[in-house]
Amino acid sequence: MYAYDDELLPLLKPELGEAIYQVGLGAHDFQFSFGGLRVQNVFRVDFCLQGAEYAWEGGPCAIPAWLLVGQIPNDAALESATALRITFASGDWLRLHTDEGQYESQTFQWPDREGKMVLQIY
Repeated sequence: MYAYDDELLPLLKPELGEAIYQVGLGAHDFQFSFGGLRVQNVFRVDFCLQGAEYAWEGGPCAIPAWLLVGQIPNDAALESATALRITFASGDWLRLHTDEGQYESQTFQWPDREGKMVLQIY
């Protein structure tokens, strides 16, 4: 839907340091949660888990996404306007991709200080 913008990283950074407590890899989406943040992705995701690289673009797969549970994200960086990399304390990482197509690629959702939900859509 949209390329990543400068608003995303300042919103993500406060959530870093909290372990991933939920991962879901379904037929049409990949989801994960840490801190107060929930991310739903329906576009390409690249993974590096225990030194092996994987790519998900939808549908059933053999990616061991469960290895993300308990991992601690320690950095988030834009590699480009369409690629966001989240690195974990273990050295593993994932890369979310977006495009400027007709449909959303990701939603980032978390509560703000007043308890209202903040939603960023890319």
